[in-house]
Amino acid sequence: MLHQLTIQKNRTNEAALDHQQLYAIGIKHIQQLANRIWTDYNIHDPGITTLELLCYALTDLGYRSSFPIKDLLASENANAENMKKQFFTARWILRNRPLTMLDYRKLLIDLKGVKNAWLMPASLTYYADTVKGKLLSENPGLPGIKEVHVAGLYDVTIEYMDEITEANKKDEIKKNVMSLLQANRNLCEDFVSCTEVGTQSFLLCCELELAPVADVSKVKAEILFKVQQYLSPPVNNYTLSEMLERKKADGTAYTADEIFDGPALDCGFIDDEELTKADLRSEIRLSDVISIIMDIEGVLSVRDIVINPEGATTLLENKWVVSVASGKKAVLNNEGSRVVFYKRNMPVEPNRNKADEYYNQLREASTAKAENMVVYDFDIPLGIFRQPDSYYSFQNHFPALYGLSESGLSGGTADDKRNALAYQLKAYLLFFDQIMANYFAQLSHVKDLFSTDPNIKRTYFYKNIYATGDVVGTIQNSVEDEKYKSILIDRRNRFLDHLITRFAERFNDFAHIMYSAFGSDPESMITYKCEFLKNYPAISSERSMAYNYSLKNDNDLWNTENISGLEKRLVRLLGIRNYKRRNLNIDYDDYSELEKTTNDKYIFRVKKKDTDKIILRSITDYATLELAREEMKRAIRFAMRLSGYECKTAPDGRKRYFFNVIDDNGKVIAKGDGDFENELLINKEIDTVLEYLMANCSGEGMYLIENILLRPEQKDDPFMPICPALDCIDCAGEDPYSYRIHIILPAENGRFSNMEFRRFTEQVIREETPAHILPKICWISKDDMAKFETRYHNWIYLKAKAGAETPPRADVLEDFLEILFEVKNVYPSQNLHECGSGEKRPKFILGQTALGTVAVRDTQNPTAILEAPSHVEFGKSFLLDGSGSSAVQPGKVVKYIWTMLE
Repeated sequence: MLHQLTIQKNRTNEAALDHQQLYAIGIKHIQQLANRIWTDYNIHDPGITTLELLCYALTDLGYRSSFPIKDLLASENANAENMKKQFFTARWILRNRPLTMLDYRKLLIDLKGVKNAWLMPASLTYYADTVKGKLLSENPGLPGIKEVHVAGLYDVTIEYMDEITEANKKDEIKKNVMSLLQANRNLCEDFVSCTEVGTQSFLLCCELELAPVADVSKVKAEILFKVQQYLSPPVNNYTLSEMLERKKADGTAYTADEIFDGPALDCGFIDDEELTKADLRSEIRLSDVISIIMDIEGVLSVRDIVINPEGATTLLENKWVVSVASGKKAVLNNEGSRVVFYKRNMPVEPNRNKADEYYNQLREASTAKAENMVVYDFDIPLGIFRQPDSYYSFQNHFPALYGLSESGLSGGTADDKRNALAYQLKAYLLFFDQIMANYFAQLSHVKDLFSTDPNIKRTYFYKNIYATGDVVGTIQNSVEDEKYKSILIDRRNRFLDHLITRFAERFNDFAHIMYSAFGSDPESMITYKCEFLKNYPAISSERSMAYNYSLKNDNDLWNTENISGLEKRLVRLLGIRNYKRRNLNIDYDDYSELEKTTNDKYIFRVKKKDTDKIILRSITDYATLELAREEMKRAIRFAMRLSGYECKTAPDGRKRYFFNVIDDNGKVIAKGDGDFENELLINKEIDTVLEYLMANCSGEGMYLIENILLRPEQKDDPFMPICPALDCIDCAGEDPYSYRIHIILPAENGRFSNMEFRRFTEQVIREETPAHILPKICWISKDDMAKFETRYHNWIYLKAKAGAETPPRADVLEDFLEILFEVKNVYPSQNLHECGSGEKRPKFILGQTALGTVAVRDTQNPTAILEAPSHVEFGKSFLLDGSGSSAVQPGKVVKYIWTMLE
């Protein structure tokens, strides 16, 4: 039966949809404003007529505003694929990569050939010599030895499908299991082994009274099958519709976020409660078995029952609770079990063939797993395109004698004065028309307001009004007007902030630091926010993932996107364009040409490395090659800021545009290559240059090292160092491996050289790192980075390709551990000053600056200025051997006081 449309009897409370309410509000407003000059509000009054028609037009606005959001977002050519570009489906935005034990079990059970899977913490124990400060693989039995139990390692146990019996097939599945686990490994965790689950066989002996009409063969099959399911509960796959119909233990239905919680599976959905029950059983309760048997149709009573481990030679101490061996799967031996049936106290025998047939039918129905099940997801609702921007002027609804309709004043007898009055009223009403038409235009661009396309800058939309054939008005586009541009950009940022807030994220801190430290404008934030929103499914769901070290191809190890999910999230939050694992020491010669001119001077050109296209040129020539190179580096540094560009018009009067790169003082230091026909093209070129330099020349990036992957795996492998001091709180204690990471960053590259941005980066890293993981953040110099990259590169390759003609593992690991603990934080240097040296002196801030060169004065010879030894306390006297200073005679020992000099 078709749905019958009806008109509601009760009037809506929304004023926008109620003509009478709007009319009453308008009358009240008129009375407040014009009660001294206008007291007659009869319906024949032209002002009241205008008010009624305006209220009528407003109800149309209210009606269209109440359209379902799917209709407002619809367009003439909208389809599911286009809508997916703007919206994330439930399967993509609600899922997450495996995080819990249940998540990993779901992931493995979804794999072809795997019936069930379990994860157990792996045991790994080292011994810490707290006296000498080193780890040992065996306990030497000396004083000060502590056991160190390394956490984060897991053994995997799997159960194959019943039809998988051949050894080669099992090996292939086991290989697929380990590959899948490595591709979904959590940060600071690792998988040690994968083995097949062992079994422990049990025998069921019972005597049952059946109903006279019961099918004995069928009852026996159901008993054996259901008891086996109790001993080893199955895990079923469900379709989306089945999950929506299922009920939880408390009787409530599953919500969408609960259904899609966990990894995205290929074979439907797995019920969390059912999966929890399918864990390896540690004990068998006989009362549960009796309850299962009594629930089978046809069983009247249980006369006697017992369940024992197969091969047991002694009676159980407690037959009501039977233990199962740890890590074993309990199975029922159907052949050895003895089930006796009675009907009216007379023994009856089941038909063995029929019982086996019934049992096989039940087992096949429960173990079937769909191999090519469709991808289950909620469809994005496609609305009806309602043309919300169509507008028909309300002036056409005025009575004909007003002369406002499309036909104008009828009869053609109106004089010029009468026509002028009609035009005057049209012009007055045009303001109302334009406001309402713009409202419709705004309504039709809702999809643009909440778009993640960075090229969309507009947030105000308008519609041209053609009131009648006599009056044609054109409203000029003010988007390009610099007076309003900042307002529009601010509104665009607020729309994006609204979308980001819906994911419980924020960009305010990043925006503030970019504004204050680098002079970025709000327009540059649009690109960062759009990229963040577009990549949010991966940024959010993969935040706990580690990189896949099992991949062996070169492009999966270096210059690769195969990095941890935490790194991918951090670079998005910090606005780093290139997040690949790569060399962070930039060789600017790869991106430039330094050329000698005819007058023996030098110029520079910055090129794209892949196409050799010139993107920046020097504006003058330089006396030496070094000066040209330094100015080129400076130009690249300022060209990586949007505030470092200025657009200019060609001075020869042509309507051509070009751009320069300027420093903080507005001085031109480089120029773009070529000129452009309009501002749109030049802005596009600036965006291209900025994006390329940020991705390739900034050197911004990080290396995340998981300590758990540095554990010894071979006999000669070295251990990570530990601190011998028992009261040390700055190091890793006795366990340097469990849930600890190193994050190495280049202190001198790009924005990282700014201390404000460095502090912000550290804050973001600590906030985003999972709470159970301790990060150690290290900002290292350019020289240290060059050494670190070489050894880290060697370790990455060795970890993936061990045994394939690689250097000795112990040597590579030892070299990497040495550089990992050798590199130190570097900070801008600053000197200490005396208390009366003035407030304008640069501040020395603990934890943010390094102590620079300290000048001291000889108390006996004030003209002698030396450097104080680093171990001497400020304000203390010390002796200095003059043999090491040109200001003191050799062999003479002089007493100095450490005082600060200008």
